[in-house]
Amino acid sequence: MSGPSLPGRPFQTRPVTNTSMDDAGRCLLSVAWNIRTGGPRADPRSDAVRERLQTVCRRLGHATCRYAAVHPGGDPVPLLRLADRAYEIDTLLLLVGTSLIPDPARDARRWGEIDGLVSELDTLTSAAGAAVEPVCGGLPGVPAR
Repeated sequence: MSGPSLPGRPFQTRPVTNTSMDDAGRCLLSVAWNIRTGGPRADPRSDAVRERLQTVCRRLGHATCRYAAVHPGGDPVPLLRLADRAYEIDTLLLLVGTSLIPDPARDARRWGEIDGLVSELDTLTSAAGAAVEPVCGGLPGVPAR
């Protein structure tokens, strides 16, 4: 990318980063930032899942942005899959226990779906961590592959 030339100043060039990986990292950071926490109907089980999602997305998001700054290429797909799954889980958590008429059977079904998606989280996190291995090897909260 280049900046505009100003009168009396030479033309300045900003470093170009690996934009697809940088975009994936920023997507993970955006998901981490937008995960709902606390609130009037917070419950410990939902908060624990959300805290885990925030931690994984934030750490891998920062690692991915660092990776993109120094490495050409890379596969952003595992990172985007993780971001998509974290967003999906957070959305389902919003639906649990927030109905006008409480329905324990419906909440149990939703928790079953949430638990299934969370169980896949380690696999997605490992794949995402492997995509940025040079900068996130041994990153806390990111399981080794």
